[in-house]
Order: sequence, then structure tokens, then C-alpha cells
Amino acid sequence: MNLTAASANLLNYLKGWATNLNYEGNGQFDSTLPPYDEWAGGQVDIAGSRGVILEGNFSYIIPAGFTGTVDSLEFGRGLTSSSSSGFDLANTDLSIDLGGVSPSKTFTGAIYSLTHNSNVDSDPLANFTGVTSKSGKQQDGLFDYLGEVGTVQNGTSGNDWLYSFDGNDTLNGGAGRDRFVFDRDIDGALSSTIGNDAVNGFTAGAKGDIVRLALQSTAFDSFAEVYAASSQAGANTAALVAGNFEFVA
Repeated sequence: MNLTAASANLLNYLKGWATNLNYEGNGQFDSTLPPYDEWAGGQVDIAGSRGVILEGNFSYIIPAGFTGTVDSLEFGRGLTSSSSSGFDLANTDLSIDLGGVSPSKTFTGAIYSLTHNSNVDSDPLANFTGVTSKSGKQQDGLFDYLGEVGTVQNGTSGNDWLYSFDGNDTLNGGAGRDRFVFDRDIDGALSSTIGNDAVNGFTAGAKGDIVRLALQSTAFDSFAEVYAASSQAGANTAALVAGNFEFVA
């Protein structure tokens, strides 16, 4: 997952993307017959409109969902469509490498939820935590899928907010003062675990990066508890101080 300046705070970006999507529907494929190379959700050819593009080599079978392979998922602004070149975004704000894998049932639900949030004004994150379909079935969300497969998140040269999900995540901070967020319940998205995560590029010290913890009522809800359980891989010395941590009630 590659962040840009626009998506440097991943959660806030996704909230804003959903709020400004102004679209509810099934999206569209790049051709009339499968297998498809692309699927897109959002208003097409509306300047500045939010959109999402799925790329790969896949089919969609009702009710099973996606089959084939999926390569990438891109979020951004200015969704366009061309009969010769397919879908495109004028600005790609966030790209997720899906690795050419076969899509799971969770993935199918996640794609559905991206563009079927009837309550986006009051709950924009439901686009990513999962919606209830018109048939009354609770769908999975993108956060569920990210928790299922794990993520590698690459920050920018600025101040990033990288988030841990249910699975095993690798959070790569770049330059700037980054926050690595471990929240056991990101707006209802996460279960009781956060996986086994790795943080790379962490700058310790009073003006360094920050580990933001919302792990209430666990063994890691104070600086003393976290420090006592900390370990370092490699030969470098890290001087962690209380200023490197934020504890959220």
C-alpha cells in the first residue's frame, strides 16, 4: 500500500473519499464480456469526482462473486473512461498492491461495500467496515480484507499516519514525524487482535516518531507496560521516551 501526500493520514483520507464519492451502485466493468481487466466505482467524467479502480484479470459470477486474479486497487479523483484505454484517475491518491491473488469471499464483500453505503453522511467508514445489502446480508469491508491478508504500508516524506489492522502488518515510515496507530477498534473495524506487526523507519527521541495506542484494558495501555515489553531487532540503539507514545482512551 503506497500512501501519497493526499492519503498520508490513511483513515482520514478514506473517510473523506467516502464522503465525497457521491455514488451508490454496482460500478462498471471495462468490457461487456468477461474476463475483465478493470472495474470502476464512482461518477465517471465528473471533474474532481472520487473514484476507485480495480485491475486484474477477473470475472464476476452471481452469487459467488469475483473469480480470476486481482492486481491492484487505486483510489483517487477524476475518474474517466475511454473505450480504447479503459478507466483512469486524474489523481491517484492511494494504491494497494493486491499481488495477483485469487479474490476471496471477503474481497467480494469489500468491493460491494465500497460503493453501496446508504448511510455515508452519518457513517462514511462503512464503505470500508462493511455495509448491509438490500437483502439484509452483512457484507465484509476492505478493512476486513486487509486484516485477512495483512498489509505493507509505505509512508511518504511527510508526517504519515499508518494503521495496524487485524493481520500481520509492516508499517514503513518515511521522513517526517510519523504516527504508527495500533487501535483495537478502529470505528468498529477491528476484532480483539492486531496481529504481529513490524515498524520500520522509526525515529526515537523527544521529537521523533510516535506510537499511538488505543489498547484500553490490555497489558499495553501505559508507557511503563509498553517499554517493559519492548525489544529491538538489530544492532542500533533506540532511546524510547514517553514522548514517543500516545495513549488514547
